[in-house]
Parts: sequence; structure tokens; C-alpha cells
Amino acid sequence: MTPQAPHHRLTQVLDASQYSGEDPSTTLEVRDRRCWRRTVRGYLLLPHLAPVLVVELATAAFAVIAWGGPPPAHRLGALLLAMLGGQLAIGATNELVDFPYDTVGKPWKPLPSGDVSIRGAQVMVIVGLIMMVAFGWQFGTFALALLTAGTALGIAYDLWFKRTVWSWLPYLLALPLLPIWVFASLGEPEPRLLLLYPLGALATVGVHFAQALPDVAIDRAAGLPTATSRFGQRLTFVVVWLTTLSAPVLAWLAAWLLRVAQPYSAIEVAAGLTILSLVTNVILIAANRRVGVASCFPLVALATLACALAWTLIVSS
Repeated sequence: MTPQAPHHRLTQVLDASQYSGEDPSTTLEVRDRRCWRRTVRGYLLLPHLAPVLVVELATAAFAVIAWGGPPPAHRLGALLLAMLGGQLAIGATNELVDFPYDTVGKPWKPLPSGDVSIRGAQVMVIVGLIMMVAFGWQFGTFALALLTAGTALGIAYDLWFKRTVWSWLPYLLALPLLPIWVFASLGEPEPRLLLLYPLGALATVGVHFAQALPDVAIDRAAGLPTATSRFGQRLTFVVVWLTTLSAPVLAWLAAWLLRVAQPYSAIEVAAGLTILSLVTNVILIAANRRVGVASCFPLVALATLACALAWTLIVSS
């Protein structure tokens, strides 16, 4: 007897195309197109697209405040690309560290699904760091040192802090550095921005808890000793919004104590947006728990950003 050829995927595709009347080359082209789309989608999601977009938006907004209007395109472009480089490195590092866990708990993510290779993620980390230095050095040594410190805190979170009870610490230290770095990069350092550390301490912890909210059940099942896994999803949600609501209250109190002459309308707008975000999140949770949990981070991030922008606008005017 003559041995039969192995029945591979390609054979199945060809056989299916014969029965369906489709051209085999057309079928292969469709498969290649789908594979290409999955790869592009994988690389877009790998560095955590939503947080990256929020950070880039924040960078642009702080740059407008620091410059007193839209900065020149070449300076704003370099600023955004420098920050993007750091965010790519942080996000890709996070996915590389999480790969063994995601293979079991989240097989649909870019690395476990095979949409992005391990080598591809490693290249993204290297390219991101090169971008950060290449565009960041244009703003001077001090500004580059601030940007490097923020990026290093993000990578330290990925490598060491993420699955510990101290997972909130890098957020607390890194997030207020963003407006400080932007002002230093554009040549207008503002010492009162350092008050973002005490004023935004609770809110930055809230941002971290909001980002970790979808993973609470998985972290608990894995026995990870994070603060959110100890709280549970319900209590974490409450803590997230209590800490987020603290930002406009503390900003108003600080402005009053410092006798800031500027009107407090920016803080009032930020407070209104924060309350609106909370109400929206509660409605989404009631309508669809999964959607509500997923929407918590972007709503909290935007509310916290609004408060940070309000304080920056007041002290820099």
C-alpha cells in the first residue's frame, strides 16, 4: 500500500476550497489577511493601549498649560514620542512578566494567543527605551532624568512590586512626576507642582486599584498577596472611588490654605466631572457588571487627570 500524505491544515483548506468552489489562493489570502490583522491588533494591545492613550493625552494637556498655549509642533511631538517610548517599554515588560500567568488565566492576550512573539515583545521594550532617550535628551539632562525615573518606576512595578502588597507604591511615586517632567522639559519648572504628591496620594492609589480591579478574582485564586486581592472586588471598587473623590476636595483645601488668588472654577469643574464619572460607573456596574468593572479604570483615570490639570492650571497661572 502506498502511504497517504499527512492531512495538515493546508490540506484541509485546499479540500474545503474544492467543495466550496473557492479558489485556494483566495482562501490563503484571506487567512493571511486575518493573521496580519491579528498581529497588528496584538502589537497595539501589547503595551496596554488605554493607559498609553490616557498618558499621552495628559502629556499634551500639561504641555499646553506649561507653554501657555499649544507648544511648537516639533517640541510637542518630541515630548509625546519620548513619553510614548517609556510607555511602550513599561507595557511590553509587563506582558513579558505576566506571560506564564496569562497562559493559564488569560489565553486571549497577545503573547499567550501567539499574536505577538516573545521576541517581538522584547524588541518593543528595547525600541521603547531607545525612543525615550532619543527624544527625551532634547529637553536637557534634568528632564531626561525625570523621565527615566518615571519609566524605571513603571518597570520596577512590573518586575517586583506588582504581585506584592506594595503594588501601589510605584504609582504613588511616578504619576505626579508627569506634570513635573513636562514643565521641566518646556523650561518652566513649577515648585508648587510638588504638592501633587500629598494632594494626589490617595487618587494615584485609586488609579492603581482601578486598573487592578478586573484581575481581583484571578489574583485571589492564585493566592497573590496584593492589596486588591485582600480587599476583594466590591471593597476595592469602593476604595477606588473614595480615593478618587479625595482629589478635588484636597485640591480645594490646599488652594484655600495657600490663599491662591485664582478662581476655583477649574477645581469645581474637575469635581463635577469626578462625580459624573462615579455615577456613570455605578450605572454601568448595575447594568452589566463586567462592562462596569472594565470601565472603572478609564473613568477614574480621566477624573484624576482632570483634578491634576485643575491644580496645575491654578498654580501656574
